[in-house]
Amino acid sequence: MSLCYTNRKGHQHYLRLVQTKKGGTRYYIVKNPERYADDELLLQMPIGFEFYEYPFDARVVLRKKLKSKITHDELSVVDQVMAQHETVKDYILDQDQESIFVYQAGLTLADSFFDEALFREIQSYDVKLRFRKTAEETYQAQRFCHISRYYGWITMETSPHLGDLAQKFCYHIDKESLLEFWIEGEEDW
Repeated sequence: MSLCYTNRKGHQHYLRLVQTKKGGTRYYIVKNPERYADDELLLQMPIGFEFYEYPFDARVVLRKKLKSKITHDELSVVDQVMAQHETVKDYILDQDQESIFVYQAGLTLADSFFDEALFREIQSYDVKLRFRKTAEETYQAQRFCHISRYYGWITMETSPHLGDLAQKFCYHIDKESLLEFWIEGEEDW
């Protein structure tokens, strides 16, 4: 059985191995395994690699495994807070080397005119919050600012307790009140 990854839209992805002219190895993600010989599709993941599904559009890529400062327990803290959220039930948590990202669904099934299968195909997610772990083992709650002068992630608050930051800011993830939090230590713009 070929190695297969199914994304949240229900699409299956396979890993294809191709030898280059110079003798190297190249990997490709393919959706239709019938088009390739059985020996071209891998049975197991190459060491040090993983499938990665982009949260915003469910696109699947092969990437090297990330070494992250974020532990499973820290990810669970944010997930538990989001699971208790009263109005946001469709969210995705993602992480990189030093941050936890919270993505919120752009639509709800109740707001759309589509059946569930088509809705799953068009659903996208937007990043709303980031909890960044610093070298001093503290956490920064950040939101993205689109004002040209401050464009990028702005830190709203720093704390040694991730759970406290998650409780305070995850509540605002689907509300305009998130925009009322400004850069830590600066006057309101």
